[in-house]
Amino acid sequence: MIIGLLRADLLIPNCNSLKDKRSVIKKHLHYLRKTYNVAVAETGNNDLWRRAELSFVTINSLKDSVERTLRQILHELDNAEDVQLIGEKMELL
Repeated sequence: MIIGLLRADLLIPNCNSLKDKRSVIKKHLHYLRKTYNVAVAETGNNDLWRRAELSFVTINSLKDSVERTLRQILHELDNAEDVQLIGEKMELL
C-alpha cells in the first residue's frame, strides 16, 4: 500500500478578504476532491488573505498511480487562472 501526500503552496492574488479566499479555495477543493478521489484540506496560512496551503492524500497499491494522481493535481493547480502555485512538496510513504 502506497500513501501519497502532496502539499501545495498557493498565492491567490485577487483576494481582498478571507471571504474571497474561502470562495476560491472551496471551489478548487470541491473540484479536485471529486475529480481525483483524494482527501484534501486547507492546512496552512489560514489567516492570510492571499496565501493558502492545500494538502492532498491518496492511497493505492501502485506507486505509479499515486504519483500520476498527485502530478495531475499539480498540473490542474498550475494551470488555474485564479491561483498561482508557488511551491509544492510530494511524499510517498
